[in-house]
Parts: sequence; structure tokens; C-alpha cells
Amino acid sequence: MSRGGSGESHDGRERALKRTTQRKTRSLAVVESRAQFTLSRSFVFEAAHTLIRRDIDPPSIDASRRIHGHSYRATVEVTGDPQGESGMVLDLGRLDAELTRVRERLDHRLLDDVAGLGPATLENLCAFLWRALAPTLDGLSRVTVSRDARGDACSLTLRER
Repeated sequence: MSRGGSGESHDGRERALKRTTQRKTRSLAVVESRAQFTLSRSFVFEAAHTLIRRDIDPPSIDASRRIHGHSYRATVEVTGDPQGESGMVLDLGRLDAELTRVRERLDHRLLDDVAGLGPATLENLCAFLWRALAPTLDGLSRVTVSRDARGDACSLTLRER
């Protein structure tokens, strides 16, 4: 006997809902077994630099050679599988500590004087951050440095082999 004129019994609706829930749970388990998580955290630093540029028009060359500064945003990504009981790829407190350590080497500095950086290009900043973080951050998968005010960005990504 149907209830409320819907043509379907209450028990029939419950069974259909249970089947749908079981299908969704199985589908989610399949996706999770093939998925990896990527955590990202960003930090901002302010820094000055000069840059010798030989391949552009003379007015820009003079501007680049003078000390000038930018606001930079660095985004670090760590990819991996959840670990242990916590289910975390990486404890965000540990990630924060590592980013703070590296940020202190760049923030409010003259980048020309930072050992191991080279010319302060976005590419060199990405490589510098990668070298500084890779030994202590398992699963480091991408470093992006951007200058939001100018719309510039560069990413260094681990290649798949």
C-alpha cells in the first residue's frame, strides 16, 4: 500500500536511498584510492634588487639597474598521501615553520646580496626557494613566485619521470 499518494512505499524509498548511498560510497573509495592531496601555503615578502638587462630598450635598462623593489607572493605546494592516524599529508605547523625560515632570508632584503640566489628573476627566486625547501619538505611539488601588482608569475614544478 502506498503512502501519501506517491505510488512508492516508505520502505521502497528507504531501500532506494540506501542503494544510492552505497554506490556513492564505493565511487568515493575508488577515487580516493587513485587520488593524491596537494597542500599549498603562500607567504608575502617585500624585497629590493637591481637587474642588468641587455636585451631590451635603453630606457628600461636604466630603470632596472637602479635599486627598486617589489611585493612578492610565494606559494609552495606539497603533494602526497595522507599519513598515519591524522590523515595529513604534512602538518601545516611544520610547513609554516619551514616557510618562515626561508621567508626571513628574503623579506626586506636587497636580493642582490642573498647568497645562492643570483640575479633576482622570478625563475631564480623559484629555484632558490626549491633548493631551500626540498631537503626538509618531502613531497614538494611546486613553487610559484608572483608579483601580484604587475601580474607576473613563474612556477617551478617537479617533472613526472
